[in-house]
Amino acid sequence: MQIFITKRDGTREPFNADRINRSIERACTGLTDPVSLVTQIATETKLTLYDGITTVEMDKATINAAIQNVKEDIEYDKVATRLLLKTVYRRVVGEYENDPLRLEEMHRSGFIRYMSEAVAEGLLDPRMEEQYDLTRLAASLDIERDELFQYAGLSSLLNRYAVKDREQEPRETPQYFFMRIAMGLAFNEKNPTEWAKRFYDKLSRLEYLAGGSTNIHAGTIRPALSNCFLLEVQDDIEHIAKSVADVIKLSKASGGIGASITKLRAAGSPVSSDNTASSGPTPFAKIIDTAIRAVQRGGKKKGALCFYMENWHYDFPEFLDWKHNAGDDYLRMRTANTAVFLSDEFMRRVSSGDDWYLFDPKETLDLNELYGDRFVKRYNEYVALAEAGKLRVFRKVPAREQFRQILVSLQTTSHPWLTWKDPINLRAQNNNTGTIHMSNLCTEICLPQDKDHIAVCNLASINLAAHVHNKEVNWGRLEGSVRLALRQLDNLIDINIFFTINIK
Repeated sequence: MQIFITKRDGTREPFNADRINRSIERACTGLTDPVSLVTQIATETKLTLYDGITTVEMDKATINAAIQNVKEDIEYDKVATRLLLKTVYRRVVGEYENDPLRLEEMHRSGFIRYMSEAVAEGLLDPRMEEQYDLTRLAASLDIERDELFQYAGLSSLLNRYAVKDREQEPRETPQYFFMRIAMGLAFNEKNPTEWAKRFYDKLSRLEYLAGGSTNIHAGTIRPALSNCFLLEVQDDIEHIAKSVADVIKLSKASGGIGASITKLRAAGSPVSSDNTASSGPTPFAKIIDTAIRAVQRGGKKKGALCFYMENWHYDFPEFLDWKHNAGDDYLRMRTANTAVFLSDEFMRRVSSGDDWYLFDPKETLDLNELYGDRFVKRYNEYVALAEAGKLRVFRKVPAREQFRQILVSLQTTSHPWLTWKDPINLRAQNNNTGTIHMSNLCTEICLPQDKDHIAVCNLASINLAAHVHNKEVNWGRLEGSVRLALRQLDNLIDINIFFTINIK
């Protein structure tokens, strides 16, 4: 039976095996064994064809055939990358008839057209047209740098970070993407075109990269460029409600969030305003967990947050169960992550086999603010009060048993992540500004925060491998990358928009 292909305009034509073979051959140019690569990919692709298959589906089938063979030969990854680039070029730039020179020319002219159209459609900031010499920037685009990508990186760029149209198809090639970021972070320069070129040159060579939120929003009409936010939920209903609203706004801005809930009083703790008992941290955490699931980060990916709790909290055993699959869904966090903030005193008690006491934060308000020797002194005072019957509630467990439970949960659910209160605070460069109560979503940023301030981190990542040649680091080149990345981050702070006053 003859198979017909459905083209983009809806017309049908007979399947031409030679055409698909030539397409794969071009993607295999310069590789070690192109004949074997072409034969394998073409054979597997043909097995997936059916009458009426679209050209888009056939492109995907060819790419999938290459990807499925990467485990056999890493060169299949390069083939898949080139095939994906071909589909992007045709979608964004237009039909270039497989002519590299024509593609380069269309790519540059298409960039100027893209900027104009995207500004008119409200996708990009009007300054992207007004403040730049677009002809000069278009001439700087180097399409050959697309060869630096591996398939996973290119796929992530197109799916998560590139500007898209209403049908959610990418409007950018990789080089348009890098130039947009460079331009979006040079608005406040005296010579924005020159600095955009400098930023682009480093970004497009993959010598350093901007953070995820910057990749999504730079150059757009809502430049929410910060990446990570750290907030502390206070023990009053107004601040809990404000924290939920802040989480929704930050998630909309594509931020990753760390949230400390250690200050929330334990379940059963008295609420003096209406003579009732508190429901504890779990129901409020569940509201936040539902909120980040509902609000996608920048419309690109699911919201992400990590709850932090110190393990002396009375409800810590319930906290340990939050990520278990079994149990009441109302008591489980299906989207948010969890992390425990451990003290050196706890680990000392694990080592010595002593007991560990859990308290209601309502009765031990200052423990959350103390670390080091001051924490140890005050914790032991509360232990004495508990044993004397002067605290409303407390729990006493063997420290080793609680640590075992933590490790079992970590093994079975990958949560809670282990973070360390005393080393973080004692070694912090800015510990004079207050106690650090948590890390961020990714557990690599430690900044102080309090009731009135949400900590913010702005990210750029140096690709050290791009600065190594023949096992030697090019220190001059690395210095240039670091200096430009820092300048770009300084500009980011000035250009950034802030969704709450607590961040600014």
